[in-house]
This record gives sequence, structure tokens and C-alpha cells, in this order.
Amino acid sequence: MVVKVYVDMLSQPCRALILFLKNTKIPFEVVTISLRNGDQKKDEYTKVTPLNTVPAIQDGDFCLGETVAIIRYLSARYPDRVPDHWYPKDLKKRSRVDEYMAFHHTGTRGGCCGVFINEIIFPLFNGGKQVPEEKAKKDLENMAKQLDKLERAFLKNNNWLAGNDISVADLLAVSEMMQNTVSGRDVTEGRPQLKAFVDRVKNRLGPTFDEVFAAMYGWRESFKK
Repeated sequence: MVVKVYVDMLSQPCRALILFLKNTKIPFEVVTISLRNGDQKKDEYTKVTPLNTVPAIQDGDFCLGETVAIIRYLSARYPDRVPDHWYPKDLKKRSRVDEYMAFHHTGTRGGCCGVFINEIIFPLFNGGKQVPEEKAKKDLENMAKQLDKLERAFLKNNNWLAGNDISVADLLAVSEMMQNTVSGRDVTEGRPQLKAFVDRVKNRLGPTFDEVFAAMYGWRESFKK
């Protein structure tokens, strides 16, 4: 059975999920959802997930939204098709990945995404208007705070965020940090440990990384013109 995966490849969580799937043996089919065109609000998609967000999956007659829930479901549903390091079966190792994923939404994503919205999304939908300077400053400070936590609490002197091998935690984190490059911002600037981490993930995933990020790269190039 092929799992249908509903994604918009300009979305950070969608890219993280596709990176995960491409590094497993789970058979899947990509169904493109355009957030900008409002596909997520259509009745047909609401039947897949009433949350009207991406990503979402349909596995037979079972549908599910939310990236973390999807990763946990697929890892349990297809245990023999998912290399263990992505989401370990060992309770303690898995709990380290869960710990990062619990932090991720308000931590790495909360910090990086706020700045991204200010610099790209807000001007895009407001005729080029910029967010108030005070809000921009506050969100930059929050991003710095969250990246400090990421380095101190998870990366430390480790190569990976949640153990001694790459996991879904690393995919989620790097996808968020890469999104800010659309505006030309490098969130790893002045953070050599974090930069080395991002490069490590890219190198580990090889050409698959660039394949998954192709749409984002195109978006980034459009802002240089």
C-alpha cells in the first residue's frame, strides 16, 4: 500500500517529512498542496485533515495531520522499513528525539519562523510593507534566544541533536533554519558549531537534500532579482 503525502514543498515541516520518507523504504506518493492558492481550505482536503494544514497523510482509509504525529505513526506502522536511527525503538533513545520535537515548535521553529514571517511573508501579502521595527527587533532577539537553547541543550558538543546518529530531530531543525535563507539571512552566522551542524546534515543526506529543497532554492533565487 502506498501512503499519500500531502505537501507544499515551500513549507518547512513538509520538507522535513519528505526527507525522512526518502530515507526509508516506505512507499509513498506526493500530492502537492499549494498553500498560496488556498488548496488546504478546499472541501476535498478538509476530508484528509480538518486542521487544513500541511503536511498530512492518507494511509489506506486512515488520515493524519501534524508532522510529529505523522513521523511517530509511520515509524510504528512500518517499523521494518524505517532505519532505527531516525526514530529509535529503544525507549531512552527515542525519548531524546521526543524531547527535541517537544521543544521544536516554540524553540527552533518558533524563533526562526517568526523572523521569516517578518522578512518574507508579511511584506509579500502587504504590498512590500515592513513590520514595525520594534516587533522585528523583538523577534530577532527571540530567535537568538532559541538558537542559544538549541546549542546549549541539544547540540552541545554532539554531532547530532538527539543522540549519536542523525534522527528526525535534525531534519526538523535544519529545515527551519534553511527557510530563513530565502531572505538572505544565515541564522548560523557567528555560530560556528551550528553552521557545522547544518553542513553535517546536508552532507549526510547527499543529493537528496538538494532535491527536497529545490523549490525553496527557486523561491530564494526569485528574491535576488
